Amino acid sequence: MSVLDIFSRLTKQADLMDAMMHKLGVAEEIRTLPDHAGVLRRAANRCLSCDRTDACQHWLSHEAAPDEAPSFCRNHDLFGRVLRNAEA
Repeated sequence: MSVLDIFSRLTKQADLMDAMMHKLGVAEEIRTLPDHAGVLRRAANRCLSCDRTDACQHWLSHEAAPDEAPSFCRNHDLFGRVLRNAEA
């Protein structure tokens, strides 16, 4: 794998995570968390290690207003906690 391939994968995964956070409405809420930089870093690491990129892209393009992240998402629990905290 070339350096360009690595950067391409990093960019693609980062774009998917950003799209997921915006689709779920958690992007701004995450930024209000204590140690939000650490939370985002750990979420990005989980996303980078995911092998379900195609499923994620498909889900993002077919879900209009989801209540939660797909069950295969490695950040499903994080996004769920953020959503519950925002509602409380």
